[in-house]
Amino acid sequence: IISLETTLVLGKKVKLWDEFSPDLYQLQCSLLSSGSEEVKQQKQLSFGMREVKAVGDDILLNGHRLHLRGTVNNAEFPLTGHVPMDDASWEHIFNILKSYGMNHMRFHSWCPPAACFRMADKMGVYLEVEMPMWGADAKPGDEARNDFFRRELKAILKEYGNHPSFLLYCNGNELEGDFDFLNELTEYGRSHDNRRLFSGSTARKHVKAEQFYVSHRSDKGSVTIYEGRPMTDWDINAGHGTGQPIISHETGQRCVYPDFSEISAYTGPVEARNLERYRDSLAAHGMENLAADFFRVSGQQTRIEYKDVIEGQLRSSLSSGFQLLSLIDFPGQGYAPVGILNAFWKSKGIITPEKFREFCAPSVALLRFQKRAFFNDEIFSGKAELYNYSPSRFRRPDVRWHVTDSRGTTLYSGRISCKEISNYGVYPLGEFEFPLNRITSNEKLTVHLCVDKKITNSWDIWVYPRKQVKEILKSDNQVLFTPSYTAEARRYLQAGKSVVLLPRPEAVKGRKSNFHNHFWNPIMFKWQPLTLGCLIHKEQPMFADFVTDEFVDWQWWDILCHAKVIEMNTAPNALLPFIQSIDTYQHNHKLGIGFEAKLHGGKLLVLAIDTENKIDQRPASLQLLQSISNYVRSEAFRPVVDIDEAFVASFLTPQLDNEIKEAVQDEFLNSFQNK
Repeated sequence: IISLETTLVLGKKVKLWDEFSPDLYQLQCSLLSSGSEEVKQQKQLSFGMREVKAVGDDILLNGHRLHLRGTVNNAEFPLTGHVPMDDASWEHIFNILKSYGMNHMRFHSWCPPAACFRMADKMGVYLEVEMPMWGADAKPGDEARNDFFRRELKAILKEYGNHPSFLLYCNGNELEGDFDFLNELTEYGRSHDNRRLFSGSTARKHVKAEQFYVSHRSDKGSVTIYEGRPMTDWDINAGHGTGQPIISHETGQRCVYPDFSEISAYTGPVEARNLERYRDSLAAHGMENLAADFFRVSGQQTRIEYKDVIEGQLRSSLSSGFQLLSLIDFPGQGYAPVGILNAFWKSKGIITPEKFREFCAPSVALLRFQKRAFFNDEIFSGKAELYNYSPSRFRRPDVRWHVTDSRGTTLYSGRISCKEISNYGVYPLGEFEFPLNRITSNEKLTVHLCVDKKITNSWDIWVYPRKQVKEILKSDNQVLFTPSYTAEARRYLQAGKSVVLLPRPEAVKGRKSNFHNHFWNPIMFKWQPLTLGCLIHKEQPMFADFVTDEFVDWQWWDILCHAKVIEMNTAPNALLPFIQSIDTYQHNHKLGIGFEAKLHGGKLLVLAIDTENKIDQRPASLQLLQSISNYVRSEAFRPVVDIDEAFVASFLTPQLDNEIKEAVQDEFLNSFQNK
């Protein structure tokens, strides 16, 4: 074996590789016959020139800070059952990835094939590669297993080491066991290959040799985001600043109800038997006609969550990036439909790439403000920022803001004067404010921010007239507002009058309500409340004076965080709650927070929200109560489905009048005898 080593000087004008300029070089080596120009053998090699370092809290690429906007790939390829080995398939995937403003992909406990590296090189995508290690794969005492991993690491570095896209290496996912062995692997990588950064494990114990860390927590606090908040003036910088680059682990993970129309798309070796089971379960609970609605509205809530989650990551100026779990659905583990794309990398119709890039791109306009629901005697204040991890600097950028109402009419506008904005960081632009006293009825406003006429973003806020709950919930001789189902409530109903039952949360059996969609999937994580948002039947007249879409948006935060979810499986099939909580696809129970029905010849409306706890600070709750109060006093209040007292008693704790208890028992006995 003859070995030849030489150095090629490319000069000061060498083209450096990154996401914006993925320039590649071709090296050709020819073996000639002795004494002639005849080529005996020829070898070509593609490579890129770039340098990556970990310096303090930062990843530096070619000397500048890098921020990763990425997703996790779990080897989901249901049409073939195996990873694609051709360039075209990976080019297709990375085109989609970049269309959603992302620059990074992590391979969860696996290493992709050469075609993936080639296309990532070509398209400027940063890769984190792992060995097939997960959980207890690093357990001590198994030298045969350890030797396999040693050989695998060497093979990965040898086979794919020249690819500039191969930026990060990690041993595996959430590892446990022998961390001395994990440090050995990490140290070997560092000492034998200085072209990338190395880490011991995601989301577990640090090892001494690691150069970066992917986790949900650091020694200083949380470093990832799983859910949004009802304001935007926050970040996760407090968990950073540890002296080591940290990438947020598996950000997001908010479920969308399954799209059962995808079942027919599973034409390969993987069959959608899980989806078939969930579809049949929904039908067994009499709600198969709502499947498309559940999918659509839970998807919109996930869109809202992901916008807030990603913007929170971008505002965190000390962060080195995030890895969303995931841009696409994961069909394993029972099914985790957390993506805005399905497992085939096709759109679920939740959001377009163009709208997604407003909050996930190299340059994003950001706005910090304290809350999303206001009284109209308040003032909105916002702090504008620019996330700019592009090569471009902005010399005296043109920063403008304006506010529109639901009809698109501009109510307020202004400009922010600021100096030059640099690149590869997060920078303040300035502040602005406007009064809300022009708004005389409940209204959704949209605050728009634009930088240099091309970087745009927007945020919705809700404005309501200030009200007093005692004036809204005032009973009279036709309408009774009550927190308990009492003999007085029955007398109102028996007289053909109206009752609005507003039970205190502690008086309602069932689940505590939550704004957020369920995390990952209900099979792996059985965390309450196990719901996927709400279907709001906004066309119904009780919402005439409450601005809402058919899905849960941020104005619902204080309502849902002070509510209980009523189990309605024993209710008549025709009884449809006007605020319908969506159960997980594993169980598909009928759930509701608000419904109306006929009882004893009268009209009953039930709304299971707290009307006492800090109610004067909850403008959306007050407005919803006002809308319902107006509704029950109008001719439009005409419920059509009959229920009995036994159903009412089924979701209330046993704190009923003796008279009511006896009546409920009699109803139950009569029903049993009739059966």
